Amino acid sequence: MTKYISAQIIVITPELLRYAHYLGDSADIAQVLVQQTVERVLKRHERQASVEDLKKYMFTILHNLHNDHLRRKQRNSGDISDQEIIDPGLSAGGRLACREALEMVNKLSEAHREVLRLIQAGQSYAQIATRLGLPIGTVMSRVSRARHALRQAMDMQPEQSVVEWLGQ
Repeated sequence: MTKYISAQIIVITPELLRYAHYLGDSADIAQVLVQQTVERVLKRHERQASVEDLKKYMFTILHNLHNDHLRRKQRNSGDISDQEIIDPGLSAGGRLACREALEMVNKLSEAHREVLRLIQAGQSYAQIATRLGLPIGTVMSRVSRARHALRQAMDMQPEQSVVEWLGQ
């Protein structure tokens, strides 16, 4: 049984790493989060019966570890929004637009932020629905509403792309 779970973990790890890169501050943090996730899964597997959906379970652990990391970081360094890393190669206007877009995303509800993070990490609606235990229509609705709210908050035209908006 241990070989079976190890094989599953190996298959899931690249996807988990992509999500960790999206969530984390750096590649190092992403690696650490994934390593801690795998360690927890293996330790818990020894003590309890198998998990019904290992992939969903691992993503949940990663997400919780990331939240723990953010809380520790906030306690140790103050306001987390000051820690955002924006491409220094952008113009001053581009950096300001990126910061504004990040602030708007952070103002969305947790449900909307979560589906947008998973979309950004390359997940399909069906994968997100499975991972979050939601009907696919609910996922589609949340993505649509989140995008609509962002467009309104950033005063974007419906046909304008985010890349165009950031370039202004």
